[in-house]
Amino acid sequence: MRCINCGAFALLCFCELCELELSEFSLNVRKLDNNFKVYSFYKYHEIQHLLHSKHYFYGYFVYKMLAKLSFAKFKDFFDPRMTINVIALDDKVEDMLYSHSAILARYLKTKFVKPVFNVLKAQNHIKYSGKSLEFRQKHKRNYKLLKTIHEPVILVDDIVTTGSSLLEAKKVLEENKISVLFALVLADAKV
Repeated sequence: MRCINCGAFALLCFCELCELELSEFSLNVRKLDNNFKVYSFYKYHEIQHLLHSKHYFYGYFVYKMLAKLSFAKFKDFFDPRMTINVIALDDKVEDMLYSHSAILARYLKTKFVKPVFNVLKAQNHIKYSGKSLEFRQKHKRNYKLLKTIHEPVILVDDIVTTGSSLLEAKKVLEENKISVLFALVLADAKV
């Protein structure tokens, strides 16, 4: 098998060198409107080709490995002593039979951090990939809350570009008296 990142021989989806390189991330933070913090592990341009794998079946394995190398390590220094729910944006299962954001959320699970799935459903299914801020603002996701949540929430997605999806999800949750602590993504397109 070949490494999905560099093409070298690999037993899994990444060779040892790429796995080591991807495990050495630096946690970045971007503040969106109202000081809402979004933490990211990678710069978008560094892993763009890996993020696009979500459109294919093999993306399941890529996202599992990226989650293992980043989100799973986040647990090492984020250790709350109260229950917190993790909500993945757009975690519906589509044609490829997996949800990339649900994979990421699953790797945050601890004694106190609990992923909850199928909480927010986008009523608008237009793809945002490569679209402008103006387009995103005109075509909101129109999230619908499907479950009652009582604990504070961490939002999870793969990429933050403009932040409009995260802010819209945060607004819906807060309108339903759900506290949103911060968001966690693999990559920030503006870093």
